[in-house]
Amino acid sequence: MTVFSLLQYWVLPGTFLFSVGLISLLAGPAQTLGWVDRPCNRKHHRYPVPLVGGVVMCSAFCLSVLLLPAKPEDWPILLISMTLLTLVGLYDDIHSSRPATRFLFQAVAVLLMALGSHVVLGSLGDLFGLGAVTLGAGAVLFTLFGVIGVINAFNMIDGLDGLAGGTGLVVTGWLLVLCLTAPGTHPGDIGALLVLAMAISGFLAYNLRHPWRAHASVFMGDAGSTMLGFVLSWFLIHLSQGDRAVMAPITAVWILALPLLDTLTVMVRRLRAGHSPFAADRRHLHHLLLGRGLPDGRATAVLLALTLITGALGVLADRLAVPQYLSFYAFAGLFLVYFRLTSGLLRRRTDPGGAPVLHRPDEDDAN
Repeated sequence: MTVFSLLQYWVLPGTFLFSVGLISLLAGPAQTLGWVDRPCNRKHHRYPVPLVGGVVMCSAFCLSVLLLPAKPEDWPILLISMTLLTLVGLYDDIHSSRPATRFLFQAVAVLLMALGSHVVLGSLGDLFGLGAVTLGAGAVLFTLFGVIGVINAFNMIDGLDGLAGGTGLVVTGWLLVLCLTAPGTHPGDIGALLVLAMAISGFLAYNLRHPWRAHASVFMGDAGSTMLGFVLSWFLIHLSQGDRAVMAPITAVWILALPLLDTLTVMVRRLRAGHSPFAADRRHLHHLLLGRGLPDGRATAVLLALTLITGALGVLADRLAVPQYLSFYAFAGLFLVYFRLTSGLLRRRTDPGGAPVLHRPDEDDAN
């Protein structure tokens, strides 16, 4: 039996069913134990929602990877690191830890990845048309800041039903496209990405709004957003470095464009306002779309469509061998356009009833 027949007939549906079934089993006890996200004036849900999604996705992914006949490179480090971050996120979901504590454990996991495996960001590619930008002795430090940035970008976009999970699924899909269209074979990476897609899909069955589900019945919590940001960072770096890379490093930026643009823009605005870049507010793009009167489900659909489009542009440019420096300058231009457009949305928003409201700098939100 080949790798792909095994994935098709057993591991993949097993991962999805395990994810769906474990959520169903944990949702009730989570309510009883208080492992829930409680409603407040900053949030859209009206009732406590179980925060089991992250733990379930991590469990489904790790167990399925162990069953794969071909495993990704350095897979023990991957599983250990993502499990560590899931447990830290779980503690934060239940007890609300200090930001410094979260950053410390995120740094430990990333350093374990960079020092204990071959997954380290050693080259940024030909960003300026002058040859590859290699990081040398700064590779580990750059990897540390880059991965922690992506982890927190996923945490920041986790503000609408289906948004963080849907974004993770779209990013995983583009990575699969790149692996499947690259020269050579990558069975370990393809298998791991496929089971990740199934684990996320099982969660989205409970989290994504659709005609048969008006509201999410489970959330991923910090356990999920932290884990998801890390595991996607792992593959984005791994698949863009070395002799067997399936894409240029700048392609990874385009695949992850929307979370990165949103995080960079929000942090720039916070710094310009004299606030901490990690201070909570309501300046994320999903807040701005809601402020313009867009319903939650439609806002999620718009953002996922944008993620699909930016990923498609990046993959297309990679496969057409567009010079990397042109892709980099195009992304810099996209950032300027994004900043300008969101600034316009920020100036004037509407409340849920449609009445216009001006932005207040002291508005707060969980992210």
